[in-house]
Amino acid sequence: MMSRGLICCCRLGILACAILGFCSEAILCAQDLPPALTAALDDVDTDGDGGTNAEEETDDLDALLDMADKDVGQLSNVKVSTSSVAPALQAEVTSVSRQVSTVGKSPAAIFVITNEMIRRSGARNVPEALRMAPGVHVARMNASTWSISIRSFGGRFADKLLVQIDGRSVYTPLFGGTLWDVQNVILEDVQRIEVIRGPGATIWGANAVNGIINVITKQSADTQGLMVQGGAGTEERGFGNVRLGGQLGQEATYRVYGQGFDRDTGFDSTGLANDSWHLGQAGMRMDWKPTDSDHFTLQGDYYDGTAGIRTLNPIIAPPFVASVSDSQALTGGNVLGRWTHTFDDDTSWSTQFYYDRTKREFRETGFDFDIETIDLDTFYRFALGDRHNVIVGAGYRNVSDQIVEAPLLYEFSLAHRSVNNYSFFIQDEIVLREDKFFLTLGSKFSHNDYTQFEMQPTARMLWTPSESRSIWGSVSRAVRTPSRANNDATYYLPPNPALPGVFPAVAGNTAIEAEDLLAYELGMRSQPKEWFSWDAALFYNRYRNLIEASITGAPFLDPGPPARFILPFGIANTAQGETYGFELATNFDLTPIWHLYATYSAIETDHASDFPGTGLAPSNQIYVQSSWDIGYHWQFDAIWRYADSIGVGEVDAYNTMDLRLGWRPLPNFEFALVGRNLLDANHFEAPASTVGLQRTGVEREFYGMITWKY
Repeated sequence: MMSRGLICCCRLGILACAILGFCSEAILCAQDLPPALTAALDDVDTDGDGGTNAEEETDDLDALLDMADKDVGQLSNVKVSTSSVAPALQAEVTSVSRQVSTVGKSPAAIFVITNEMIRRSGARNVPEALRMAPGVHVARMNASTWSISIRSFGGRFADKLLVQIDGRSVYTPLFGGTLWDVQNVILEDVQRIEVIRGPGATIWGANAVNGIINVITKQSADTQGLMVQGGAGTEERGFGNVRLGGQLGQEATYRVYGQGFDRDTGFDSTGLANDSWHLGQAGMRMDWKPTDSDHFTLQGDYYDGTAGIRTLNPIIAPPFVASVSDSQALTGGNVLGRWTHTFDDDTSWSTQFYYDRTKREFRETGFDFDIETIDLDTFYRFALGDRHNVIVGAGYRNVSDQIVEAPLLYEFSLAHRSVNNYSFFIQDEIVLREDKFFLTLGSKFSHNDYTQFEMQPTARMLWTPSESRSIWGSVSRAVRTPSRANNDATYYLPPNPALPGVFPAVAGNTAIEAEDLLAYELGMRSQPKEWFSWDAALFYNRYRNLIEASITGAPFLDPGPPARFILPFGIANTAQGETYGFELATNFDLTPIWHLYATYSAIETDHASDFPGTGLAPSNQIYVQSSWDIGYHWQFDAIWRYADSIGVGEVDAYNTMDLRLGWRPLPNFEFALVGRNLLDANHFEAPASTVGLQRTGVEREFYGMITWKY
C-alpha cells in the first residue's frame, strides 16, 4: 500500500514539475514590463493616500524593518531575514516551529492568509477566509455549521484538524472537531491566519494530525482609536462591530470590542429550513511591555446567541423517525494570559494559561453539554553551540464536562467526567551547513486518560540553495486521541426501513486506541521574479487504527424505559487507509495595480476497509482571485472557485464566483459592495445526511459594508 502511494506521489510530482516548468517558462519569456510603463506606474497613487508608489515602497521597507515589534502570538523572538530578494518567501510565520521564522525557512506546507487578503476576499468569518488556502476543503452545511478539513476527513466534526485562536485550542474534546459557529473574531483585527497542511503534533500535540489552523490577532498597540463597522444584505441581514483602543500609561495598551450579527436561513426546497443564526460577542485585550525583554498579554471573550438546526431523530412510535426543528442556545467565554521573556536573540521563555467554557443547550431534544478547559503551557528556547537551536516545553490540560443526555438519542455512561493530559516536547533545529542545509528532529511525549502514553516524532530537512528558493521534506507520526463520545457514549439511529422498530445503537469503547498517521511530505517554493512566486507540496499519508462501527450481535429487546428493540453496534480500531495528493499556490503581481492569485489542490484516497471521511472532500479544487486597484480610490476583486463532486449524487461539482467593489476615498473610510455565489441561485457543498444534521443550500447573496476608523 505504501509503495503504491509513493508511486502515485511521484507521478503527481512529475506532472507538477512539468506544469510548473511550462508555466515558469511561459511567464518568464514575457520578460518584465516595459520600462516606460513601469516608470509611469511607479508614479501612480494606487491606494488613494496621496503618495507615489516609490514613496510607499520606502514606507513599506521601514515597516518591514520594524518586524521585531509585531505581535506573533508572543511565542518567541529570533532574527528573521528581511531580504527583499524574495518577498513571498520572507512572510513571517510562527506555527511551524513555535518561534518566529519565514515561509521560505519553514520545512512544512504552510500558507499565510494576510489581513489584506481577508479584506479583499469579502469574507465575513474565519471559515469563509479559509477557502483561500490550498489543500483546505470548506463546505457550509447550513447557515451556521461548516465541515472544514485539510487533506480529507471532513464532516461536521472534522476530528483530525487542530484549530487555535491566539494559542488557545478550540478543539472540542466531547465529539472531536471544532464548533465553528462560536469561533468569531473581528476580521479587521486579524493579523494573519497560518494554515499548516500535514502533521504538527511534535509541537502542538494530539489531534494536530492532518493540519493546524492558527488565527493570530493584532496586538492592542496596532488597534488604537475607534473603529466602527456595519452592514446588511440579503443573507447577512445585519451585522456590526465596534472596537476602541487606547493606552494605559507609557508601556501598556488595550482594546475592547463588541460585535453582533443576524444571518438568514439557507436554501431548503421543502421550505422547512430552520438554521438562522444570531450571536453577540464582547471582549478585550491588553498588552504590557514593562521592559524591552518582557511582554504580558491578557485577553478574553464572552458570547451569547442562538443557532437553528433541523435533524432527523429516532422516535419510539411509527414511523420511528421525525424531522425535528431545534434551537441551540450558545453561550461561553474564555480568558488567556501570557508572559514572554526574551534573554537575547537566541534565548527566550514563554508561559501561557487559559480558561475556556463552552455551553450548548438543545431546547427541543433536551441534550445539553457544558465543557470547561484549563490549560497551562510553557516552553524555553536556547542555542546549543553554533549549530543547534533547541526548544523544549511542557503542558497540562484538564477538561471537565457536565452532560444532560437525551434518551433514545445520546446517552452517556457518566454524566460528569474530568480528563487530564500531560505533555512534554523537545525539538532541535540543526544547521548542517550555514544558510543551506537544516535538519529538524523532535518529538512530543504525552499521557492522557484514554490511551495513556503517546509519542509523536518528526524529522524534517530543509535546503535553501538561494534566497529565492527552498526545498523541504519530512516524515512525521501523529495521533488522534479518542473523544469522550468514542469512549463512553451511545447514540441511536433511526431504524432501517427493512427492520422497522429496530434501532441501531452505536456504543462507545473504553478500550479504544488512538488513530495513527505516518505522513511523508515533499515541497518546493520559488520566487524566480519579484512579481511571480509559487509553492508546491506533495504528500502521502498512511493511516492505521482508524475507528469504525460494525454490528456486534443480534437484535434484542431493551426493556427501557421506553422498551424498544436494539441492533447493537460497536466501534473499534479496525479501519486503515491512505491518501495522497498535490497542492500548488501561485502569486502574480502582474502590474503595480493588478494582483492575481491562484491555488490548485488534488487528493486521492485508497482504503482496505470502510474508511471514514474519505468521501467528504473533492478530488480537485481550484481557487482564483484577481485584485485590481482601478484608480480614483476604487478596488475591484473577482473570485472564481471550483470543487469536484463528492460521492455519487451527494454533492455535485460546482463553480461559483464572488465579486467585490470597494471605495476608499480616505485612509480611514471604506465602503464595499459584495456579491457572493453568483453563478447559481443555490448549491450544496456538503453531503446529505440520512440522520443527524440536515443540510441547507448556499444561496446567492449581496451585502454592503461601511468601515470607519478614527
